[in-house]
Amino acid sequence: MRKFRLCIVFLLAAFLVGAAPASATFDQSTLDGIVLIYTGAPDSSGAMSYWRGTGFFVGAQGEDPQYIVTNCHVVEEFILAGKALGGGELYVMFDEDVQEEAYLVDYDYEKDIALLKLSDPTDQRSALSLREAEESELGSEVYAVGYPLAADLTVQSVTSASKSDATVTTGSISRFLTESGTGRKLIQTDAALSGGNSGGPLTDGNGAVIGVNTAGSNLDQNLFYAVSVSEIIPMLDRNNIPYTLAAGQSSSSNLVLYGGIGAAAVIVIIVLAVVLRRKKKVPAAAPQKAPEPSKAAGTPVIRSMSVQHGGMVVQLHHQPVQVGRDSATCRLVFRDNTPGVSSRHCQIFFDEQAQAFVVTDLGSTYGTFLAGGQRIAPESPVKLPPKSSIYLGEPDNTLYLDVE
Repeated sequence: MRKFRLCIVFLLAAFLVGAAPASATFDQSTLDGIVLIYTGAPDSSGAMSYWRGTGFFVGAQGEDPQYIVTNCHVVEEFILAGKALGGGELYVMFDEDVQEEAYLVDYDYEKDIALLKLSDPTDQRSALSLREAEESELGSEVYAVGYPLAADLTVQSVTSASKSDATVTTGSISRFLTESGTGRKLIQTDAALSGGNSGGPLTDGNGAVIGVNTAGSNLDQNLFYAVSVSEIIPMLDRNNIPYTLAAGQSSSSNLVLYGGIGAAAVIVIIVLAVVLRRKKKVPAAAPQKAPEPSKAAGTPVIRSMSVQHGGMVVQLHHQPVQVGRDSATCRLVFRDNTPGVSSRHCQIFFDEQAQAFVVTDLGSTYGTFLAGGQRIAPESPVKLPPKSSIYLGEPDNTLYLDVE
């Protein structure tokens, strides 16, 4: 009996090793599944501002795709503007002269993911497969794919919207983590990202998407993050959107069997249960739901008191907002010739648990100051209560922080 048990264990181990994904170099077919996203929203005067990001198609294998996954912050201003009825614009670009309007299907601010759709399936792109990465893959090579604006500002390309114009950066998985406060599953890598990469796929060497590129660290230029595919699949299931798993089977249900692999795993488990005849374990107690932190009775906002903005308000929704002159990375953008304001001047975040605004100076040239004139130390977050004011370089660039 002991020998038989050992045989079963070895067979199971061999099965699991055989099921592990093989490493490979970047799969060029990944480029067939990505798309450049443009979104626009009017300000208080009606003037349009535009942002760009990346998305990738999901769908049933072998069928023309219709649905696109991206970051929520890529389309956040479109949402806050009231979507299309509020004057917002949302479209994807397949090439320099080929674009199509997109529609918002679902989104999650805390997870920073959004689901878009086209009016009809397209033959311009193909769907990418999805796969949940495992802890055992620490150190594995990954690829971040997208359309960083910095690339086009550095060297003016002939076209900046086709799939061949996407940028591919290489790195490795350095950590799997769960974000405090949201429970969001993240993958930490050193695959470089910049403004415009947001919403693009993080893939393995076989072209399977394991995450959605979302952010970089302001404290370490080699730390970047992607939202795990495990956060995307529930949204697809909730909306009955078909998708393809890396194993090759399309699914639009929460219950997914991986073809022969799943069946083989079930058979092995049954054999083990019968042969070993282990005693039934007492089920673990259900975890107690942690109390939700109190939330502000309103929406945290940044109100610019600068003349050039005319009272512009930027809402904060679980994502840090950068302020400065760089339109590629900043949501509150000052004109290029604004005295005292750096390209990426400061970052502002609202901590719901502490009910406070967190302001971080990003190493600006002229400094970020509290209302009383005290300069904030670079890269040192400072918490401020609602109804606080700060200014960038000069008092003319004052920002008012409140919950409205």
